[in-house]
Parts: sequence; structure tokens; C-alpha cells
Amino acid sequence: MNPRFTLLPLALLTLPALAQSPITLTQATFPASAATVERYQDAALPAGLGAPTTGANQAWDYRGLTPSGAAYNLLNLSVPPSPAFAGAQWTRANSSTVGNLSYVLTTYFNLAATGRMALGRSIIRQPFSLAARTGGANDSIVVSRQNVPYGGPGGIADFPLPLTAGSRSQQSFRVGVTGTLTVAAAGLTRAPFRLVQRYTYVDSVAGWGTLRIPAAGRPAGSDPLPVLLVRSRTIRQDSVYLNGQPAPATLLAAFGMTQGRVTTFFLDHFWRTGSAQPLLELFYPNRQYATPSFADYSTESNLLAAQASSALAAQWQAWPNPLTAGQPLRLALPGAQAAQPVLLTVADALGRVVLREQLPLLHGGATLPAEATGQLRPGVYTLTVRQGAHQARTQLLRQ
Repeated sequence: MNPRFTLLPLALLTLPALAQSPITLTQATFPASAATVERYQDAALPAGLGAPTTGANQAWDYRGLTPSGAAYNLLNLSVPPSPAFAGAQWTRANSSTVGNLSYVLTTYFNLAATGRMALGRSIIRQPFSLAARTGGANDSIVVSRQNVPYGGPGGIADFPLPLTAGSRSQQSFRVGVTGTLTVAAAGLTRAPFRLVQRYTYVDSVAGWGTLRIPAAGRPAGSDPLPVLLVRSRTIRQDSVYLNGQPAPATLLAAFGMTQGRVTTFFLDHFWRTGSAQPLLELFYPNRQYATPSFADYSTESNLLAAQASSALAAQWQAWPNPLTAGQPLRLALPGAQAAQPVLLTVADALGRVVLREQLPLLHGGATLPAEATGQLRPGVYTLTVRQGAHQARTQLLRQ
């Protein structure tokens, strides 16, 4: 989520570039909205691939990356009639995992002169049985229904703007999520708990120049595209409170948690004007930013002058999204071949297939009936639609 790597390793090194000026990203050139669909392809990393050279006027060439798995889409969703956060322009389904606890959420966004602003998260009530872990038949952990703001009323810039050579941004905020815990053996009955996560975002423009990446259907790959190289790190500290006091270490260990645990994520990402998604992302295991451990790249065909990776993926939709109990799931597939059925696979947040149905195609669409969607518990799912050699993928939030 593999043709052979044929370019010489030297092809991935930066080469001298023609003189140019760095681009500047602003609200006007960052088209994020409820209609935005981000299209990605995970990539296999060739041996010896290192970090990009930083600095001015670089020519980065990553056309030697090979696709791993199928291309996929990340959707922005419309804001519901009664939004959890004023001023929101779109939402996105997501999940949060701390230790062995994972809950689903909806993040609210808008676009401002200062950046793509994350306003906060809306969480539905989510009960989880602990019987298999603790032996108590009624033991449970319940994440309460709640709306959790990020920072002040305007939210936090998860992608700061304007952005150009020399830009640097550091922001910190705190998220507190509440619920109750019942563990009979520990004498706890609906004891209130609070999960507090403190985040720090650090984003710096580490270089600028042009970048080339693979492009499906175009052997030469993308043209050299003007980009900014942004080097980022996200620092997260997790703390858990029970009955208003720091939770005991022995109890936290049972849930795979450690009080005050700090996790840091390291990332290089390349951005261009006219797009709300990075052209390429490189993820690193540590602060040295030496050898990437994972990569993905954009498959936005309209900006890369390349063919779409799958005819089936063209303008396809799944709705309603979010999906509630008792609703059928409808698929619009204008790129599908007429009179041929499609195979719909639904996988949970851990990648486990929970539903697989062959659906008849009628007038460019298909429907998964309510009896089938009723099998889905609340959570974030990945939908994959296949027809012959073609496939398309997106995410679904089941509320």
C-alpha cells in the first residue's frame, strides 16, 4: 500500500538546477475545501535512498520510486447542518490510538490566511468491553460523546501559511478527551478518566527547487515542478488521569500506556502551488533525517499531466459519509464498465476485511443494502471497489 527499480542510484541525488526564485504558498494558492480529494500512492524505497539535500535551488528527482499496493484517495467531507465548531468548512474522518485504546473522531477544518486550520475533534460515544482482558463481565472503558477544541476559537494551523524560503513555525496545543472506566477487580465503577495529549508542531522550509516523481501512464514521470521542501516534526506527550489524579502505572500498563510518554514523528514533505496535498512525503524513524522508512507521493493527474491510475477511480463517490445505522451505502462509479458487477471490500482500521460483497452495476452506480451496512460497528473503514483489473479506494466513517 512492483515494477523493478531501474534508475541508477545516482539518479536520486540532487543535480544542479537552473537559477530560479522560491515559490510562496498562500491561502489563494492552497485550494483546500470540502470538495478536495487527495490522491496518493505508497512507494517502495530502493536500497540506499537517503534524505534530500537541503538548501536553495535544488533539483530533486524521485522518479525511481516504485508503487507499493494500490493508489488511494483521502476525502474531505461536508460539514453537517449543525457543526460542532463554528466556521468549519469541511471535515475528515479519523481515528486516534493511545496504547491499546483506539477511538474514531471527526476533525473540523477551515482555510484562513494563517493556514489550514484544525478547529477541533467531534467524538461519538464509544464503549469498549474489557472482559477479555480483565475477566470482569461488565468491565468496560467508555469514550464519552464530546467536542474537543484545538487551541483557541480559531483552532491550530496544522499547515501554516504563508510559506516560502526561510519560513519557520512552532505551535503547541492540548487535547483532553474524557470517558469512564469500570474494572471490578480494581474497585472502579464508571470512574471518570481524562486522556490529555500535548502536541507541538514544528515546520521549517529546509529547501526549494524542483521535484520530479513517478506518474502513472507517463514513463518519463512528472515534469520538474517548483516546490518547497518542508521539514517537520510532531511531538506528542500522553498523560492519563483517573478520578482527577494521575492514573497508576500498573493500570496504565494493562492498556499498553505509560504516563507522560513522548512520541515524535519526523517528516520531509514537498509542496507546490495549486494543490492542497504534498507532492512527496518521506517519513523518518528518528531526528537524524538520514534514511526514510516510508514514502508516498501524489497521483493528482490534473497537475502531473499524467493519466489517471484507474478508470474506475475517476470521479467515484460513496455516500452518505459519515454513515449511520440503518442506512444503505450508495456508490457512484461513472468510470465503471457497464453491465459488469463490482466487488466491494470493507476493511477496518487494522486492515482486517470485515465485509466483501459483489454488487450489480446499474446506471453507473451500485448499492450496499442497509442489512449489510448494519454489520459495521462505529469506526473508520477503508472501502475498495474492484472491477476487473481496476480498483478505487476511499475512507468511510461509520457513526
